Amino acid sequence: MVSLEKMLFPTDFSPYSMIVAEFLEDLKNAGVKEVTVLFVVNTAKLSSVSGGFDLERYIELEEKRAEDEIPKILEKIEKADLRAKVIKPFPSGNPVNEIVKHSKSYDFIAIGARGRGVFKEILLGSVSEGVARKSEIPVYIFKSRTEILEDGVKCYKPCDKLFARILVAFDFSKPSEMALKYASEIAKRTGGEIILLHVDTDEKCAKDDLKPIAEDLKAKGLKVTDLKPRGLPAKLILEKQAETKATSIFLGSRGLGFPRSLIGGSVSDPVIRISDVPVFVMKAPKL
Repeated sequence: MVSLEKMLFPTDFSPYSMIVAEFLEDLKNAGVKEVTVLFVVNTAKLSSVSGGFDLERYIELEEKRAEDEIPKILEKIEKADLRAKVIKPFPSGNPVNEIVKHSKSYDFIAIGARGRGVFKEILLGSVSEGVARKSEIPVYIFKSRTEILEDGVKCYKPCDKLFARILVAFDFSKPSEMALKYASEIAKRTGGEIILLHVDTDEKCAKDDLKPIAEDLKAKGLKVTDLKPRGLPAKLILEKQAETKATSIFLGSRGLGFPRSLIGGSVSDPVIRISDVPVFVMKAPKL
């Protein structure tokens, strides 16, 4: 039995990060019972600021902003009939490091990500990608459709139901087996469909058979579609997501090694960055 009861929700109150709150009902149906909000005063971005900057005043203003915004989030969480908590005092520093440090007692991290159309984010790398790389627990990266307006950005839900069709990128490695376990349990709880995808990268992959795995899932009462195309893993994961209209992608953080592995860093990174739907990243267990 997988556990998703305790969720850590880091936010900077941007429209991108707040898209997570639009899926609280779906997350509750998947097993979430408690949501803890984490705001980090981002002092890492001040490293290039020259002398004369009042750091204490900046931190004070950011903390005041958080005090104003967090009650609105807590209200949303409680409205979804979930336990709501907040981490205080607000930590300051590098957001990636602070999020990972505070995540130890949680089942997973749910974090919003900027869209692929935000060029600066692609160049600098995002907090969500950094958390996905460094976290020792699963990370659920929420994407959104964005509209650039004169006064800012408006974000829209990328799908109506988060778990209607879960695409599981599977490479027979332990992390991808765990990703499938999470996806299967969630599909059982929510009535969603599993789309089981294995990408053949060379002739050696031909012996990898999804059929027994798919049949076992069907025997447990799940609706399953299995796919085994050949080509470039990241490209095909994204293509099959679009073709099947999958509402989430589940994958492992690393596989068995190139070329057989489906989920190396070179695969998961572009999937996280380019995907139009949320991506659940299952981390490899520590040795």
